[in-house]
Amino acid sequence: MAATFDFQEDNGAATGSPAKGTTRTTGRTECNWKNIDDSTTAYSSSPITAGNNSYTKFQFGKFSGTFNQISAGLFAHTAGTLTNMTLKHQKAMTADGDNMTYATPSTAANSNLTVDGTTAIAIGSGVAVWFGATGPEATGKAATMTTNPCYTNWLASQLQTASNAAAGDIPSQTLTLQYNEN
Repeated sequence: MAATFDFQEDNGAATGSPAKGTTRTTGRTECNWKNIDDSTTAYSSSPITAGNNSYTKFQFGKFSGTFNQISAGLFAHTAGTLTNMTLKHQKAMTADGDNMTYATPSTAANSNLTVDGTTAIAIGSGVAVWFGATGPEATGKAATMTTNPCYTNWLASQLQTASNAAAGDIPSQTLTLQYNEN
């Protein structure tokens, strides 16, 4: 048997301690940066206008099923080209305290997203991802996790556009989460 993996996303006002979104959506298959804080509205209904930013996306991974250990997590923008736009995302995990704190998503440039992921790179050069026994908002993240289920740290991102960004859809982009399981 193998681990079951599911991308999930939090949206809405920060609630609880530690903070998470008021809405958690499972089964995410895309990111769709847009001008609304949800995971269900079509991006074409809430476009980002040139010179503005998307709402911050607070996504994460959940592992369940049958596994002994999840480890060696990496996250990166691995395919696609962005012109007159910047893709910002979560920094590498090197300590439990490196995980972001959930904040109500907005279109203001998120200063906590310190990695410029605009240029696609090989996943081997991605930022380290850690895992924890409870949701992405909780402390207790480590490079290796045996608890089932387990969750990644936040894989937060934001698309920031320049005033000369072209109108219309951007080309498809690939964000990759790589991990080992045994």
